[in-house]
Amino acid sequence: MLSGIKAHTIRAWEQRHKLITPKRTVTNIRYYGDDDLRVILNVSILLEHEWKIGQIAKLSADDIAEEALKAVPYVGKYTYELNELKISTLNFDIERFESIMAKCIAEHGIHDTFQKVIGDYIEELGKLWLSGSVSISQEHFMSSMIRQKLYSAIDELPSGQGEKTFALFLPANELHEIGLLYLAYVLKERGDRVIYLGQSLPKEYLTDLLDNQDIDALVSVFTTNPDSEYIPEYLEDLTGIIDKRNIKVHLTGYQFASAQINNVHDNVLIYSTLKDLSDHI
Repeated sequence: MLSGIKAHTIRAWEQRHKLITPKRTVTNIRYYGDDDLRVILNVSILLEHEWKIGQIAKLSADDIAEEALKAVPYVGKYTYELNELKISTLNFDIERFESIMAKCIAEHGIHDTFQKVIGDYIEELGKLWLSGSVSISQEHFMSSMIRQKLYSAIDELPSGQGEKTFALFLPANELHEIGLLYLAYVLKERGDRVIYLGQSLPKEYLTDLLDNQDIDALVSVFTTNPDSEYIPEYLEDLTGIIDKRNIKVHLTGYQFASAQINNVHDNVLIYSTLKDLSDHI
C-alpha cells in the first residue's frame, strides 16, 4: 500500500470512522481512488503529529488536507519562487515556468537554483499532491518540466573526478525519478562520480554492479515501492548484498515515513527527507 498504513487499519478508518469510501471492481474487489489515497496519506501525517483518529474523523476531507498542510509547513526562504512554480503547475504554464527558472538562475545562480529552489519545490510538490492542491496531471506536468531541467543541468556538468563513486537506483517497480535525479545533480555538481541506474532496478542486479565496479555508496529513494510491509525484508537482502564490502547505502522516501524503521546496519543510513540526505551524504 502506497501509504504504508496496514490494511486492517485502513479498514477501520473506512468502516468505523467513515473517512474513506472504497470503490469496487466488477468482481467486487475493493480499491481506492486518488481522493481516498490523499485522505489516507493526510490522516497518516496528522497521526504522526499527535492527532487522535477520533478528532480527525470529525473533519471533512478538505479540512483534513488543510490541517495536514499546516503540519508540514515550508520553512525555507524562497517563498516567491515557490509560489511562481505553484502557479505554473496549476495553470500548466510552460512560459511562466521558464521565466521563473531564468529569474532564479540570474538572481541565485545555477547552484542555488537546483540545490535549493528546485530541491525545496520537489518536497513541496509532494505536499501539494497530498493536500489535493494539485491533480495528478498537474503533478506529472511539473515533474516532467523539472526532470527535463535536471537532465539538461546534469549533462552540462563535467564528469566527476572526485574520490567517491555513487551508484543511484530506484527499486523494482519504482518509477518516481525526480528525487533521484536531484541527488544525481547534487553529487555530480560537487565533483563526485555518479553511476545513474535509473528506474525499477531489481536489487539482485546490484551484485553485478558491485562485482565489476568500485562503488563507495548506493543511493535510492523509496516513494511508492517497495510496500512498507516488505521494507524490512528488502533491507535485510540489501545488507546481505553489501556484506563484507566497504559500501554505504543512503536511503530516503515516503515509504519510510510510516514504516518506523530504524537503521538496520551500520552502513545503511535512512534519512527523513530528500534534502536531509543531500545535506549529509
